[in-house]
Amino acid sequence: MSRGGGRARRLRQLELRVARLEEEVQWLRRAVEANGESLGTLAVGPCPKCESGVLVRHDDDLHCTVCGYTRYL
Repeated sequence: MSRGGGRARRLRQLELRVARLEEEVQWLRRAVEANGESLGTLAVGPCPKCESGVLVRHDDDLHCTVCGYTRYL
């Protein structure tokens, strides 16, 4: 097989992988939102302090799931 054919096949494999990962991320977002609704919380985004935790809103406070960063609204 020519070198260009191998690259084209690899590119297609990567495109399919990205599409699957995008679908999985969308599903995970919906799951997190649904779980948060049932618990009365809302995932807001990444923590501004540690950048690895999720900032979660519950009532009038924001709390990081990793470092404990807390702010009140």
